[in-house]
Amino acid sequence: MPPAPVPPAPVPAEPVGRSWYVSTKGSDGGAGTLAAPLRTIGRAAALARPGEVIRVLPGVYAEELVLESRGSGVAPITLRGEGTERPRLVPKDRVRGAILRVQGRWNLENLHLDVAGASMFAVLFDANAVQSVLSGSELNGGTAGAGVCVEGARDITVRNNHIHHFIKPGDDSHGVAVVGPARNIVIRDNDIHHNSGDSIQCQPGSGPADGVLIEGNTLHDEGENGVDIKQCLRVTVRDNVLSGFPNTAIRPAGSSAGEAVVIHASARDIVIQGNAISRAGRGVSVLDGSTPAENITVEGNLFQDIRNVPAGNGQAIRIEGARTVRVVGNTVEGTASYGLMLAADGRSVTGLEVRNNVLRGGSQSLLLRLGAAGYRPGLLMRENQYASGGVLKGDGANFPGEQLILSSPERLEVWRQVLGVDTGSSVLQ
Repeated sequence: MPPAPVPPAPVPAEPVGRSWYVSTKGSDGGAGTLAAPLRTIGRAAALARPGEVIRVLPGVYAEELVLESRGSGVAPITLRGEGTERPRLVPKDRVRGAILRVQGRWNLENLHLDVAGASMFAVLFDANAVQSVLSGSELNGGTAGAGVCVEGARDITVRNNHIHHFIKPGDDSHGVAVVGPARNIVIRDNDIHHNSGDSIQCQPGSGPADGVLIEGNTLHDEGENGVDIKQCLRVTVRDNVLSGFPNTAIRPAGSSAGEAVVIHASARDIVIQGNAISRAGRGVSVLDGSTPAENITVEGNLFQDIRNVPAGNGQAIRIEGARTVRVVGNTVEGTASYGLMLAADGRSVTGLEVRNNVLRGGSQSLLLRLGAAGYRPGLLMRENQYASGGVLKGDGANFPGEQLILSSPERLEVWRQVLGVDTGSSVLQ
């Protein structure tokens, strides 16, 4: 059964309450009007009530704020940068964990959060944050573990932001980190790049994160991976463009396999669908662990230029060990190693379905490596298309060198007869 879908994020309503204006030329003794603005965002945040909007005029604001809850079930307060030149928020004393720590319900819009080398998050949605939104903003320059951290919060949307250059020397700093038990998190239409860790990491805290939608983003040129999913539930990675992993200018090769998407550590109910993946050490990896990942769908993705960086990689889809995995309708064009490497790491993949995939590459290209029968119980494999002249390998299969070169459709028939799989599959001409 496919994983349950993640519910869509609601679109915030336009605020209807009063406006509080903030300007670098204002005074915190002012009325907070456009004619008599306040000087600090902190003063405006203390005065604003649910349904109201704080309008921050261009300028540099050295502040570290806790945006407190106003109670449950209330309208959000909106913190909005005014004009095409976003107001820039920078650390003040560097004593807090984030420039903006969000509690309760807040909409953050059109801001520039420049962490300026501090070991801080740009934005932290803590466990008290609910139905909050970060949109239309630029975030950069921190040296903590992430640019945006969603830690135990629920119903959070991170949309249409530019998140870049969070670099912790020799260690991970992710663009967005989702930490359990966060629930119902939407990360959509962002440009995330040049961080020393992953574009997006989903990881456990006091419990697993549950219900994460990663959609329509451009994720690229990271020190490690694009999306790293570990011990998370109901995660959908859909219609993203992922490329450039690992970026060895930021992180030495070897700290990760440079995967566009990696799924491991008992993750469950995961969908990887409709993504364009290129220039990566691996495309999608499902790795074994003490508790295997379960109920994984890899469907309708395009893989191009999957490279052997770091050495020993180069697979578009690598399923090392898991339960109930569907590899369906993917297109693979150009890999340094096998396009599909399935149950070939000496670990069991139960309930594996492989169908309707297209593996291109031409003469002598490594198309598919399939593990020995004991490592793939319940395998269903059919209706795939393979490049003429490409190489198929079946571990323990009874043909020379365990490899078969698809020099003709008749050779594919040999593959089918020896391994007993791939009914309805064909050779591309």
